[in-house]
Amino acid sequence: MVDLDGLVIGERDSGETGKTITLLTKELGCIHVYVRGGRKSKKSLSSTQLFCYAAFSLDEKREANNSVRYFYNSSEPKKLFYNIRLDAKKTALACYFAELLTYSSAEGDCMNEVMRLTLNTLYFLDKGGHDNELLRSIFEFRLLCETGFRPNLIGCCHCYAVEADEMHFNLKSGLIECGDCVTNPDSLYDVCFDRTLFHIIRYIALVEYDRLFSFKISEVYQRRLTAFTESFCEYCCGKSFDTLKFYKML
Repeated sequence: MVDLDGLVIGERDSGETGKTITLLTKELGCIHVYVRGGRKSKKSLSSTQLFCYAAFSLDEKREANNSVRYFYNSSEPKKLFYNIRLDAKKTALACYFAELLTYSSAEGDCMNEVMRLTLNTLYFLDKGGHDNELLRSIFEFRLLCETGFRPNLIGCCHCYAVEADEMHFNLKSGLIECGDCVTNPDSLYDVCFDRTLFHIIRYIALVEYDRLFSFKISEVYQRRLTAFTESFCEYCCGKSFDTLKFYKML
């Protein structure tokens, strides 16, 4: 028996009445759990639906190849994020977050931060009052930072300038160069930041979690931030995501 807290980030039908859910957990990363009769049982319905955060008790079965399968035993809901389901755009955005989490397959020491980031983002998405695009940019960039893709944002890699009127970030090399030192500003991988945008990017990557969502930016800078975090995410993951395409259509 395994007892842990988990967030349901995926579900699919399995058999005639069962379903398999994907849980994001601090202890095990992303795991798949089979729920017997999960499509009909009132006992498990509330805590095994998408975006529910709950305390789970799971049965383990070790296979011949030493892999482990998990089966639902019981649960106690902690947070349902109910308001997300009432808004199609918020639901689509949350599904994109779930796909990013599943694709990243994060595990290990970073999971405390990944879980905290995810729960905080869903909390503000559920509560309202925060711009959806800002939540998206924060989640995309900070998730990648926590899972091993945090770029060196201290300053120019040549002259060590902490900031300048222009700071260039190369998606391919991951290097920051100031406007005076940039070697190939016309590269397809080059992204140019002014002082304000560079400060925003650095803030999202490095600030403590209790301050991460405590800022607002103008529409102009939000468009530029969205363009950067989306490009950074696609480059690091090596793909685009269908859930994001659907979100952008709404």
